[in-house]
Amino acid sequence: MMLPKHLAIPAAAALLTITAAGTAEAGSGCTQRAIEPTELRQAFNMAARTRDYLEQSGAEVALVARVGADLSEHGLRYTHMGAVLRNHPAGRWMFVHLLNECGADTSGIYDEGLVNFYLDDLFAFEGVVLIPKPELQHRLTAILSGPRATQLHHPVYSMIARPTATKYQNSNQWLLETIAMAQAPEGAVHTRAQAQQYFAAHGYRADTVRIGDFQRLGAAFTRANVRFDDHSSDESGNRRYEVASVRSVARYLETTGSLTTAVVLGPEGPPKPAVKY
Repeated sequence: MMLPKHLAIPAAAALLTITAAGTAEAGSGCTQRAIEPTELRQAFNMAARTRDYLEQSGAEVALVARVGADLSEHGLRYTHMGAVLRNHPAGRWMFVHLLNECGADTSGIYDEGLVNFYLDDLFAFEGVVLIPKPELQHRLTAILSGPRATQLHHPVYSMIARPTATKYQNSNQWLLETIAMAQAPEGAVHTRAQAQQYFAAHGYRADTVRIGDFQRLGAAFTRANVRFDDHSSDESGNRRYEVASVRSVARYLETTGSLTTAVVLGPEGPPKPAVKY
């Protein structure tokens, strides 16, 4: 599968001081920074806990989200979600997800290991694991293991892309559209618009975030990866914008009866039932 590769971290790197160049990440601007040993240990710990849980689950694919930033003011916990495959062509338990290209207005679909997923300057080392029903797992595996992984990718990125518009795309929106393609009858979804029509017709509800005038002005002038012009005039007037959040994707899976298990993995202790996204 011809997907770009994210920064590779070998196991031996735990003994080294690493500089993360940051070729891509889930929405924020990229800066070169030294990865502290504590951060590296925490990432390896979370990767190991995630791997162990997935191995025991018997799943062939799961959806995993991380806490990249503090979104508590919006009532949200998790920021970015990817699909992780047991038997990916690039290796066991590899993520397939959309990442923003260093704060620019472009993105790519990346396959990436478990450690890398938790090495993105996270707000908290915690993950939520969603395991879909077996039929959906099977169809997602077929899509994400081959060229169809990029079929619904649109490289023009906005962090707050409107879920039912096709001008931009963000990471959770790409995954939501891919889930819809997997849920729909075979061959029914070929385009982003068709995927959006499908999930809208099957009960998807976006979350909304409030962005005030000052925040919007700052974002518009300083960040290439935040755009507002795909949102409606009502959203702009109310300063409340629809987004494809991790919570909205989880809620959609629940609404469509496609979810079997949802657990939170922290740095220690047993997995806990997920009650907040």
